[in-house]
Amino acid sequence: MLLDFAAYLREAREMYREVAGEWERPLPKDDLILNDYLNLDVTLSQLMQQTRALNPDVPNQAQPTDQSVVDTYAQGLVQFLLISLKQQWTHLMVLEDDDLAQFKRFPQRHLLHQFDGIKTMLLNSYHQKRQADFSHAWRSYLKLGLNELDLDPTELDQSVRQILAAEN
Repeated sequence: MLLDFAAYLREAREMYREVAGEWERPLPKDDLILNDYLNLDVTLSQLMQQTRALNPDVPNQAQPTDQSVVDTYAQGLVQFLLISLKQQWTHLMVLEDDDLAQFKRFPQRHLLHQFDGIKTMLLNSYHQKRQADFSHAWRSYLKLGLNELDLDPTELDQSVRQILAAEN
């Protein structure tokens, strides 16, 4: 298996307890999951800029960071894992290679629509506590990275493991 989601979840389990303790301004417990969703939203926005999926609409708009698309995408993948752990939705995360191969059947030509769809599903997932929306956002995110952005699974695996190792 190119992307071992079960292993990633095991590695991420320790991380999600530790990071909040290092914050300069701790959040109330009720806001922790909201913070995770908003961090994922920021990562999605950075990815939109890096992939040039949207055109700037104001002069001198902030430019993409030096971080690579693979690293930003991997960061978002880890953020999805952390949310699934906190929401106890890990059963939605583990997909096999056959599941990933099915994503090729429905190409999305317009990245803006895909990003908007993922963000909408994540907001619905948070506000309405709907697993189905989270699952659909997760699958759409994987499809975006592996198909539309054509990220190399080996590089992605390496980047995800590097993020998880840095946090543990």
